[in-house]
Amino acid sequence: MIDVSLLKETIHSVRLEIVLLAIFLYFGNIAIRAYRLQQILNKDQTLLGFKDAYIMTLVGIALNIFVPATLGDLGRSYYGYKIYGLKEEMLSTVIVDKMFALCSLFLIGSVSGYIMGHYVLLLVSFVSAVLTFIPLAFPRLVPWNMANSVFGLFKKSLEPEKLLTAFMLSGKLKFYMLGISIGGWLFTCFYFYVLCLAFPVTVNLGYIILIMPILTIVRLFPFTVNALGPMEVAVAYFFGLIGIKPTLAVLISLSSNLIVSILPGSIGLLIICNYSNHKTHEIHEIKRK
Repeated sequence: MIDVSLLKETIHSVRLEIVLLAIFLYFGNIAIRAYRLQQILNKDQTLLGFKDAYIMTLVGIALNIFVPATLGDLGRSYYGYKIYGLKEEMLSTVIVDKMFALCSLFLIGSVSGYIMGHYVLLLVSFVSAVLTFIPLAFPRLVPWNMANSVFGLFKKSLEPEKLLTAFMLSGKLKFYMLGISIGGWLFTCFYFYVLCLAFPVTVNLGYIILIMPILTIVRLFPFTVNALGPMEVAVAYFFGLIGIKPTLAVLISLSSNLIVSILPGSIGLLIICNYSNHKTHEIHEIKRK
C-alpha cells in the first residue's frame, strides 16, 4: 500500500507549524477529559484538583500504549487510589468517566451511520449507546457484587455501596457530562482536521466528524497494542473513498498516533516513574530509620 518515494516526498513537505498547532489542540482535548473526570469525582465535595485530574488522564494515556482496547484508562484509578486513598470511589469514577465517553461516541456514531447510509454502523452504535447509558441511568441494576469475584483473584475486596457513589449523579449533571463528552469528541475531530491540513490532502471537517466515531471504535478492539495496524487500515479505507492515496492516509494516521498516544503517554510514563521513585525513596527512608 505504501509508495516509498511519495512517503519521502510527503515527509519533507509537511507543515510543521500546523503539526505543532495540532499538538497544542490535542493537549487541550486532554484538558476536557480531565475536567469531566474532576466534575464526576467532585459531585458532592472537592476531592480532586484540575491539575491532578490532568495528571491522572496522562497516566491513563501512558498505560494505553501497552494495554489494548484503551483499558489503560482504568489503570489510572490505581494511581488515583494510591495518591488519595479513595479505592472504590476512584475506580467507579474512572468507569463512569469512560462510559460517558463511550456513550457519547456511540451517539455520534449513530448519526454518522444514518448520514452515511451505513445502517449496520447505525444499529451497532445505537445499541451500544443504550447499553452504556443504562448503567449511568440505573446504576443499581448493575451486579456490583460480581466485581468482588474478579478482585478476589488478586486478594482484593471492594465495597459495592462505595462503588455506586460515582454513578449517583443528578439528572442535570448526567446530561451535562454527556454534553461535555460530545463536545470533547467534536474537539477531537477538529484536532484531526487541523492535523490533515499539515499534509497535501483535501478533506473537510464534516467528513472527519462522520468517520471519527468509526475510527475511534476501531481503537477499542484489542487486535493490537495501541491500535497500530487496524487504525491505519481504517484511515486508508475512508480516505481512499475521497481520493486520498493510502501512503498519505497511513502517514497521517501514524502522525496522529504519535500526538494522541506517544507524546502525552511519554509524559504519563515520566509521572509514573517519578511516583515509583518517590515511593521507593520513602521505603528506604523508613528502613533506614
